[in-house]
Amino acid sequence: MTKIINRKSLAEEVAASLQEQIQDNTYKINEKLPIEPELMKIFGVGRSTLREALRILENSGTIMVRHGVGAFVTSQTSIAAPLSKQLMDASPSEVKEVREILELKIVEKAALNRTDSDIKSLKEFLKKRNNAADSGNFKEWVEADVNFHIAIAQASKNRVLTDLYKTFAEQQLKKSITATAEVPAVMNRFTFVHIELLESIINQQPESAKKLIAEMNKQL
Repeated sequence: MTKIINRKSLAEEVAASLQEQIQDNTYKINEKLPIEPELMKIFGVGRSTLREALRILENSGTIMVRHGVGAFVTSQTSIAAPLSKQLMDASPSEVKEVREILELKIVEKAALNRTDSDIKSLKEFLKKRNNAADSGNFKEWVEADVNFHIAIAQASKNRVLTDLYKTFAEQQLKKSITATAEVPAVMNRFTFVHIELLESIINQQPESAKKLIAEMNKQL
């Protein structure tokens, strides 16, 4: 019988190594972990890999990341499988349901809490998204589309909601969008809905924003 070996990603290996160090009291509860450049040097990884490892530990309840301050140990044992792994193991219907729930609350909060800075970022990402669609550049379109939705999450001003959505976007959203046929008709399919969604957020109309995102997700 052939045994299937599930290989860990580099981020998962870094997270596991940090978890071991926390469990053997190298880093104690409430203690701050070394700053990012030091951890990158210790593990020989880049910033994106390290941040994904820290997000895995945060999702499992082992650490808490305070933006602008650092990462602090909150527990010596993880409370559950990392969210990133749960997303990878989830069924398409489970992923779709999570996306619908998250995005409904995110657009509602964004419409209520967005700032001028948020509006500027959203306009820039939407412009890049639409330009990429018009020129048929699928790779740039995917990046801009995902960044547009992450920017909406950031505009919600709910850090936990934003972090959850970032993890979801990195693990599932890009994959589901990339699975779409690379044709201009598909890339332009929701162009006007995105424009209306942005207008609803700018005009602080949460109900309109929720209706638009719900209609869009229903057609996915």
